Amino acid sequence: MNKMKKLFFVFALLFYSIAYAEAPVFDFSPVKEENISLVLYDTETHKDVLSINADKPFLYASNLKLLTSAVALKHLGGGFKFLTLFSFDAESGTLYIKAGGDPEMVIEKLWVVASDLKRLGVKGIKKVAVDDFLYGQKSALTAESGDKGDNGYLAFISPLSLNYNAVAIFIKAHEAGQSVEVSLSAPESYFSIKNTAIGTADGNNQLVVGAQKAGNKTEIIVKGTLGAARTKHEAVFKRVADPTHYYIVSLLDLMGENTETPISREHLDDSFFTSKEKINFTYKSNPLRDIIRTMNLYSSNFIADSLQFYLGATLRGDTKQGVEILKEFAKKELNETINIVNGSGLGNDKNYLTGTFYIKLLKSVFKDYYSSIDFFSSLPVMGEDGTLKRANTSSENSGLVRGKTGSLTGVAALSGIMKAKSGKLYIFAFAINGFPSKSFKPMWALRDRIMNEIWEKY
Repeated sequence: MNKMKKLFFVFALLFYSIAYAEAPVFDFSPVKEENISLVLYDTETHKDVLSINADKPFLYASNLKLLTSAVALKHLGGGFKFLTLFSFDAESGTLYIKAGGDPEMVIEKLWVVASDLKRLGVKGIKKVAVDDFLYGQKSALTAESGDKGDNGYLAFISPLSLNYNAVAIFIKAHEAGQSVEVSLSAPESYFSIKNTAIGTADGNNQLVVGAQKAGNKTEIIVKGTLGAARTKHEAVFKRVADPTHYYIVSLLDLMGENTETPISREHLDDSFFTSKEKINFTYKSNPLRDIIRTMNLYSSNFIADSLQFYLGATLRGDTKQGVEILKEFAKKELNETINIVNGSGLGNDKNYLTGTFYIKLLKSVFKDYYSSIDFFSSLPVMGEDGTLKRANTSSENSGLVRGKTGSLTGVAALSGIMKAKSGKLYIFAFAINGFPSKSFKPMWALRDRIMNEIWEKY
């Protein structure tokens, strides 16, 4: 072999070794690789540097909130605020309320509303007239997911909401043979409590807790046994049956007004709330960018589906069109035809998408640098906050991985952005399906281990 051929052979071998170098090997056990989707995109070279089952449909659970975030920010803008309108006619004693779809009203903020209304001179309320028709004739709707029950994460979606239309029920046993103590996270005027649960001397929890509609109230049912040896209150989250009454009765309670005041539903024009003869007040929500951060930080299904409903109702006049708006964004902006049923990702047999889809979505947001600030800053930081606060991570990469989590039975996902140990910036999409245990902790541990390895090796 002459020198020229040898030189060519050396260069060819070098090129081959670089072009076809083996990617790092990952141990996905106890999950088979066929049940793993993992895509890593280099924002500098604009190439996928790691691709495992990128085009295979997987359940990514709450990662779907990334799409909802992008679409809501595009159509409404990060500074958008939901408005709830109030007007009080002192002569008739009627308080008028028009719901604006605020999905982040909680009891602490409602206390501020109550204080402001009192300060303005609203007192002696004899009747409440509410316009809660933003989403149609029904004041409370359910998002499609396939899941049923009274759990808090299945709360009704409504234009007038409080505490994500759920209530936290705190239960404590003090003595064996005695009734357990039951307390709520909201004023109890709207609720009735049926408590037959008894304390026991041990530390066992055999409680059964439910919630059901009882007239215009929600009845909380607590039965079974709870061990007095348990040092902390048991917390159970249940949805409320009538969100509009929940909001109004709680407001009346906080204002010191009669919580049995009659409530009626009426269509009210916005101009009704500017009359000089009445006391008018407008409550403005936090900016949308902050609401989306709350949604993604704690993976709120309620906020995600509320945003989907609001987009459909205000842009198309039909809440059901909200999910179609999400699909149209995917087709127009990402050239992806998707089949989804909600904006939250809830449903163990719904919303199958691919790693390629999520990479396209994140790339689309990333390319608009200024607008992407609202989006990426809404994501939990691994090892620091939100649903990633307790993620297993090292001190080296703490704060360098931002991602939206997703969890269902046998499903764990994480998609977002990371600054790897090499200093390179990557967009990633990762999903585990078919984890062979119903326990979440070992599944999350596998997710965290793989993410730490990616950070280290790339």
